[in-house]
Amino acid sequence: MKTPISMIAILALALTSVPAFAHRSPIVHLTPANVRALRLRLATASLRTLHAYRTFYGTFTLPPGAEAVVTPRIQGRVTALYATVGDYVHRGAPLARVQSLLVGNPPASVLVHAPMSGLVDMRPAILGEGVVPGTPLYRLIKPHRLWLKAYVYQEDIASIHLGQKASVRALGVSAKLRGRIVMMAPRIDRRRGAQTIWLSFASTPATLKPALFARARITVGTTKTVAVPRTAIVDVNGRRAVFVAAGPGRFHYTPIGAGICEHGYCGTSGLKVGVRVVMQGNAELYTLWLTGGKLKADS
Repeated sequence: MKTPISMIAILALALTSVPAFAHRSPIVHLTPANVRALRLRLATASLRTLHAYRTFYGTFTLPPGAEAVVTPRIQGRVTALYATVGDYVHRGAPLARVQSLLVGNPPASVLVHAPMSGLVDMRPAILGEGVVPGTPLYRLIKPHRLWLKAYVYQEDIASIHLGQKASVRALGVSAKLRGRIVMMAPRIDRRRGAQTIWLSFASTPATLKPALFARARITVGTTKTVAVPRTAIVDVNGRRAVFVAAGPGRFHYTPIGAGICEHGYCGTSGLKVGVRVVMQGNAELYTLWLTGGKLKADS
């Protein structure tokens, strides 16, 4: 879209002639031809329910009770291994046989059983190796039960609490997950400068794996407020305002307070439902208002 010659002149004037705020009229006057030349578009302020979000990042991990390290109870030598990585075993199933080093004829041996049902994630045991109580033989996991472990940095800690719901996107997984905060660390991790939180899920797809990266968006606030399109707000050096249609060719510069923004709309204070605000051409109107401008020409 080409900028009219007259608008280039207006913008140039704004850079060289800026009257003091106190002497400006809040009204910008335009003729019908001026309105057409500026291609103004208006929108109606409406009452909307808006949500504030915070986004956090983390990885999927196993929750408490979803993993077990299998170790022998005696000192001895591994003489048999009954499962391998990727196998699903049931609680009580034999996993290994350890022959005791105690003198006997024949030497005593002990079967090592699965303490829970799950998937064999690791098998560090080696056939024939010597072991002692506490030596890892197997690691079992329940991969269908995954939590998201995420980190909340200090500026957001006050807005996060147990029970909050979250929308979660995992890297490489198309389905959107719905989670809930179920556990929070009691202190800030000094190395990260963040508090650790854990989110659980009613169900998780089989494509999820431990250590998979994900992003969680948590709703931290909801408000019902008068809202306008984000594009209607002029924000210069922290001063936010809109131009309200005050009659044919008359546009009122109106300072506002801006609140939550969502889906292209921002909550405001200082406006009433039903007022019409400029959502396209408001930057040009702002330039006219800065210069105390009143276009007399029709183009």
